[in-house]
Amino acid sequence: MTALPLVWGEGDTADILQGRSGRSETLKRLDGRFDIRPIDMASSKTLGRDIAILAQPRRLSPLELVAFDKWVRRGGRAMIFADPELLGSSSYPLGDNRRAPPVTLLDPLFKHWGVDLGDSDKVIRTVTVGGTKLAFAGAASWKFGTNCTAIIPEVVECRIGKGRVILIGDADMLDARLWQEQGTDNPTWIAAQLDRLAAK
Repeated sequence: MTALPLVWGEGDTADILQGRSGRSETLKRLDGRFDIRPIDMASSKTLGRDIAILAQPRRLSPLELVAFDKWVRRGGRAMIFADPELLGSSSYPLGDNRRAPPVTLLDPLFKHWGVDLGDSDKVIRTVTVGGTKLAFAGAASWKFGTNCTAIIPEVVECRIGKGRVILIGDADMLDARLWQEQGTDNPTWIAAQLDRLAAK
């Protein structure tokens, strides 16, 4: 579930039908290992028994937030990319509803879980995590309680009820232009985290 141009790109319907706009390079890399299906609404029916990936989604309604929280607490597993300041470029102007939110809109959910996303560091940098080099752009660190463990300051894993979530304080890391320019392998690391969630 995302407002980023990961699934359809930023083209119009004609561009999509004619193959000029489509899945991002990051998603193509993940598609090789996972069956990724986009969803428009968060509910127990759409989430099912899969791993949910929320990547800078639109504002979720109160009913969706409640449904997602219940789903996680009953044993759901999720990876959430939440950006405090999206730096990636867009062909749409600020304020256009086709553009991804410039900041995460999931703060009510995070506060309910006892976690808090800090401010953007506004820099592009690379870090090595578990032997894999990652690129971040304007990432932020998390503040959290005893239900979470930091993998690195920008990435924490939390137990919420019977469920597990991996929280990532950057959504720009999904932008293929970033990880290609920085020579990192963000998709491989993301895939490894999804494998870990699937194994739990």
